[in-house]
Amino acid sequence: MGGQNPFYGAAGEAVAANYFGEGCTQLLFGEPHNPMKRLCIDLRWIDSSGVGVYIKGIMPGIVGRLRDVSIVGIGDRARLEQFYWSRAANIRLIDCQAGRYSLAEQVQLPLAIPRGTDLFFSPYYPIPLLYRGRLAVTVHDLSHRVVPEIIGDPKKRIYAKTMFRALRKRASVIFTVSNFSKSELLRLTTGPREDNIIPTHLGISAEWYGAAQLPRIHSRPYFVYVGNIKPYKNLGRLVEAFLKIKDRVPQDLVIVGQSEDLITGESAEFFERVRGSGERIRLTGFVSHQELLSLVGHAHALVLPSLYEGFGLPPIEAMAAGVPVTVAHSASLPEVCGDAALYFDPLQVEDMAGRLIEIASDTELCTRLREKGLERSRIFTWDSCSKKTAEVLRACVESD
Repeated sequence: MGGQNPFYGAAGEAVAANYFGEGCTQLLFGEPHNPMKRLCIDLRWIDSSGVGVYIKGIMPGIVGRLRDVSIVGIGDRARLEQFYWSRAANIRLIDCQAGRYSLAEQVQLPLAIPRGTDLFFSPYYPIPLLYRGRLAVTVHDLSHRVVPEIIGDPKKRIYAKTMFRALRKRASVIFTVSNFSKSELLRLTTGPREDNIIPTHLGISAEWYGAAQLPRIHSRPYFVYVGNIKPYKNLGRLVEAFLKIKDRVPQDLVIVGQSEDLITGESAEFFERVRGSGERIRLTGFVSHQELLSLVGHAHALVLPSLYEGFGLPPIEAMAAGVPVTVAHSASLPEVCGDAALYFDPLQVEDMAGRLIEIASDTELCTRLREKGLERSRIFTWDSCSKKTAEVLRACVESD
């Protein structure tokens, strides 16, 4: 949902320049060196709502910065061929569409990895257990170890424990998307090393800075939430807080996120409250990327009440769009948002409601948050994320 940034189609080159600057074309398609080492990357997650954003964000920079490395991408070949960076001289694709979190991926993925691979990079925590070569992996969060609706499923709990135990034992390098996720990994797992766990913040695309220039979709003023509709996102308390104040503020509440096939225990009461809000609360379901940009760019404020986030891109994207942000004081959000957000206790409905009233009525506060937010957003770029990732991957590939 938030932060999608595909590099594909006829406009891919222009889009890439918008993300990384005018030198991106030369970076990706300049005269290549003779490939010596081989890096294999699992790209099967490229269209997922979270990890897919990460893959799309880092791949142009990885391919461009490792031009003297032979890169093999594993995934849906027809889909991957649509991306601009897949046409670079140093990358080739192998088709493998084994389902995620499946027995098939544990059989088919190791078979798809070419012999002679120097490093296999998994951009998410599931790794091929039968692969015995050098391994790099990204851990986005530990939700599969701590979120009740996930760990309540014995199969998911065992799967997650097995994967995290294996990657701590075997990975040469583990990227985490925040210092918080690193601390969670150390708290909940054990391994022979800690110095190979490297926090690497995510990035946002330049298009967010122009989001407010797009045509407006929702005519009334509104608060916006962006993310999936799952219990740990804490939307039940957000709706309760909003209903307490809806007669005191002019703003509606627009909840932008996919609900179909993703609701894992959200209560019927939540949806009943939404239906009974007198159209003051709107559930959009899945929206296009352009619609997402517009909905965020024209919001009075973005609110993120999550109980657990490994990073949390929507607040930073909203900051780039010049939108004030109020978020839960939990998990990685203080690390990511710094002093550019208004915080509330996610377990206290009254505190959340008070912050919504404050941000709805205090013009001076909103101006201050916009200014700090724009400054804060410039810290997080995909160029910086991919540069650090590529440097570490190179060191792993070239190490003896």
